[in-house]
This record gives sequence, C-alpha cells and structure tokens, in this order.
Amino acid sequence: MNFNYNILLLSIFILTFSSCEDDDNSVTSIPERDRTEQQVIDNDSLIGYLNTHYYNSSEVNGLTNPTMQDLVISELIDGETLPSNSSFLINDVETLMTTHMDVEYKYYILKIKQGEGELSPNFCDNVRTSYYGFTTDGAVFDESTSPTPIDLAVTIPGWKRVFPQFNTSSSFVSNTDGTVTFEGYGMGAMFLPSGLGYFSNFVTGIPSYSNIAFKFELMQMELNDHDSDNIPSYMEVSDSNEFGLFDFDTDGDLIYNYIDRDDDGDGTATASEIKIDPYSDMTLEGLQTILDAFELMSNQFISPISTLPDGTFTANIITLVDKNGNGIPNYLDDTETETVVTE
Repeated sequence: MNFNYNILLLSIFILTFSSCEDDDNSVTSIPERDRTEQQVIDNDSLIGYLNTHYYNSSEVNGLTNPTMQDLVISELIDGETLPSNSSFLINDVETLMTTHMDVEYKYYILKIKQGEGELSPNFCDNVRTSYYGFTTDGAVFDESTSPTPIDLAVTIPGWKRVFPQFNTSSSFVSNTDGTVTFEGYGMGAMFLPSGLGYFSNFVTGIPSYSNIAFKFELMQMELNDHDSDNIPSYMEVSDSNEFGLFDFDTDGDLIYNYIDRDDDGDGTATASEIKIDPYSDMTLEGLQTILDAFELMSNQFISPISTLPDGTFTANIITLVDKNGNGIPNYLDDTETETVVTE
C-alpha cells in the first residue's frame, strides 16, 4: 500500500522508505466531484459510522501500553445491546477541523494514549509507526504490524494532521533478538473523509471517494530537513498555508523550497546564507545545559541534537540573517548574495 500523495515530488526527490514506494498499477483517477459537496456526504457517513460502532473502552484504556490489536472496534447491530465496558465511538472521539484545497473538512481522532515522550512530529517529519488501515465498511486495505519509518511529507493529508496531535514514546529498549520494545508511545485511531484520504483516486483496496480509518501507534519522530540546508522542512512553507510545502517556491524554478538548496536562486546556497553556531559536549546533559542558557531571538532556533562518531553530542543554533533589514532573511532574498561567516 502506498501513502504517496504528490507524484511530481517523487519525480524530483526519491524517498528510501519501502513502505512508501510507488506502484504504477495501484492508483487510477476518475473525474473529480465537487469537494465541498463530497465533504457533506462524507461527514454524514462518518457520523453514521461513529454512532453505530463501539470499542472496548474500559479494557483498552486500562492498559499501560495498549497496542492496535488491543483496540477492538465493532458494529452494534439493530436489536443488540451495547456491551458493558464499551463506548460508542461518537462519544469519545475528538472532532477537528482543517482546510484542504480551500474546503473545510471535519475529521475525527480517538486518542487512547497521548504518548509520554517530549516530542511530537511536525506535518512533514519522519515518523516510526505501526498502523492498520480499513475502510468504514470494514475492508482492511493495509497494515504494518512492526514499526515502520514513513515521511509524513508524502502521506495523505489526514496523516499530516493527525500524527502531530500525538507524542512519541518515552523510552525504548533494544532486545537481544534485534527487535526494539517501545514504552509510553502514542496510540489511537483516526477517521478521515475521502478528501483527507485519496478522494477520487482509486487505490488498490480503496474505492474512489471512500472514507478511511487507521489504528496506529507512534513510536518515534525525526525532524526533517529534506534538502540538508539547515532549514527544517516544516519552516519551508508559505505564509498562507501551514501545510504548504508544495506551493512555496521562492525563486520560481519549479523546485519547492523544502527540496531546493538555493531557495532564492541567487547562486548562493541557502546553508551559506544563514548563521550556524555549533555547540557540543561529551554528555547529553552537558549539551542541554549549554543550550538552555541561551535566550533565543525571534530569528533563531536550535537544530536537533545529534551524536558524532566519537560519541560527542552536538547541535547548532541557527540564525536567519537579514543583513539589509528589509524583513526578508538573506536565504529568501535574491538581492543578498553574500556568504554569512560564522564567528
């Protein structure tokens, strides 16, 4: 099953995640319906599903580390009585709103565990997740029962919005058999209208205009910098669209900023037009103490902490330099071509 959403992107930037490989025979398109009208139909259908399906609430909410398999969703057939220790989905889901393709969408999250880790992914970061996908008529179309790395930048719109609502695991243990056990991870389910899924595309196992759902576990995340220019991908979006990776192309070279190493097309690499101050320490606690001592300005941020081959922990303080003071950082201003020198 493929979660790719932007085919043009894939022709430019080849991802390595096997779970996101393209399958030329898996997706076909038919003439699109009006998105606003389809959203009304889809939401009515989702509400009907949530009102007639229940889950084993007492059991799964009582577990310290619940898994997807522990969450059991069932349909209440006419004439049946709701089992004890169960709850209708409609009573426990969170209703959220988002704008996509100029249409207001409702989607629904069942949050079993928020996740006990400190990190929460941005909409375009890498995540490590297990998932189980099914249509609202009960057909299973995909699953990954072991933690799988996925780039949220090229997933369906619903994934970009749901995963940032959860936190990662609090800890993990590497087992002698090569597996990893995660503790305190985020876990739940999402219920998406077709407009936040595949809409008019027919994907193997998912008819066009299908509402879809996923049970999932969120173990880890990694901040994405797709073009290695020291500007995190989540920052390379348009001001008018917080998910606008695919409509932000400062120099108009048909390469989106988040995969463009010279965002303003002035001949000077983006990484050379920002100020990078590295800091390191032999211990994670020591480096964190150093970083905590800084009072960051509005044009500064700290890169993710990484580990060098010798075991040293390191991170950068990035300053978005605006030399001429026109309110446009050098890396987005084609009138500023001078390389920034780190002192």
